[in-house]
Amino acid sequence: MRPKIIAFLLLSAILFSGCSALYRTQGQYYLDTNQYREGLAAFEKNVHQNPDDAGANYYLGRFYLAENQPQKGIRYLKRSARLNPDHADTYFWTGVAYSQLKQPTLERKSYLKALALDSRHSQARTYLAHNQFEKGDYKAALKNYDRVLNVQPDNADVLYNRTLILKRLGRKPQEKRALKQYLAFYPSGVFAIRAVFRLNEMGDFEYRNYRIGKRTVTLKTIEFVSSTADISNVSRPSLDVLGAILENNQRISLNIIVYQKNDRKLAQARAKRIKTYLLENFPEIKPERLKLSWFGVAETIKTPRKKRFKADTSINFFTSRG
Repeated sequence: MRPKIIAFLLLSAILFSGCSALYRTQGQYYLDTNQYREGLAAFEKNVHQNPDDAGANYYLGRFYLAENQPQKGIRYLKRSARLNPDHADTYFWTGVAYSQLKQPTLERKSYLKALALDSRHSQARTYLAHNQFEKGDYKAALKNYDRVLNVQPDNADVLYNRTLILKRLGRKPQEKRALKQYLAFYPSGVFAIRAVFRLNEMGDFEYRNYRIGKRTVTLKTIEFVSSTADISNVSRPSLDVLGAILENNQRISLNIIVYQKNDRKLAQARAKRIKTYLLENFPEIKPERLKLSWFGVAETIKTPRKKRFKADTSINFFTSRG
C-alpha cells in the first residue's frame, strides 16, 4: 500500500471515528504487513499519549506478543480488558500471552471469557481445545474441536489433533475416519505420513507411503473397476502425482509391482494399464523408465512397528536411479 493511501485512511479514521478507530486502522496495517517492530514503536508512543485508550493498549500488547515479549504484552492486554471489558479478542490474546508464559489455568480462563462474549470465536475455541488436550481433558477438547470443524472443516491442527485424542480414547473406528478426514484435506507432508503409518498399523491400506526418489510420498491406493484393468477415476490424482514427479526428475525409474491373489493375468493387465496411463498423460517419461512386475500371490505388507498384513490385491511403487 502506498504512503499517500495509508495517510488518507488514517486521516479518515480520525475525522469519522475518533482516536480508537485511528489506532485500529494503524494497528491492523502493521499486523497485516508483519511490521511488528514498527508497530511496537508507534504504539509505545500512542499509549504514552493516551494511556486510557483501550485500542492503543490492545495493539501494544499484540505487538509485544509478536516480538516474543509476553510478560510485557500481557500488561497492556489486561489494561485494555479493564478499559473495554466487552472485547472478545482482547481476552483471546490475553490467553495466548498466558500460554507463552506457561500458565495454562489462566490461559484457559481467558479463552472462556472470550467465548462468553462471543460463542462463535473460533480461535478462542480452538485454543481452548488445545489447552484441554494438553491437560488431558480429552472429551472436552474433542467436543470443542468438533464445534470448530462445524465452521472450519479444513482446520489442519484441529483435524490432526482429533486423531490423537480418538487414539488415546481407544475409539478405533472413529480414529480411522478422522485420519482419512485429515488426509482428504492434507494428503502430503509429515503429518500425512504419520497419519498413513497409523492407518496401516490398524490394517487399513486405503493410503500408503511410498519412497519415490529421495521423498516419502503419500498416495491413495490405486483402485480398479472390479475384476478389470480399468483404473478408477478416484485413483487418477495419485497417478498424476507420480507422473509429475517422474517428469520433474528424469533420473528416476519407477518400479510398478501389482499383486492379485490367484490371478496373475489380471495383475499383469493392471500393471500394463498403469504404465500406459503414465505414458499417455506424461509424454516426457520414457517407456524404459517404467519397470513392471506382477504376481498371483498376496503381498506381505510390513508396517513401521513390524506388524505384517497380507493384501490380496495391492499396487506397490518404488524407485531407483537409472
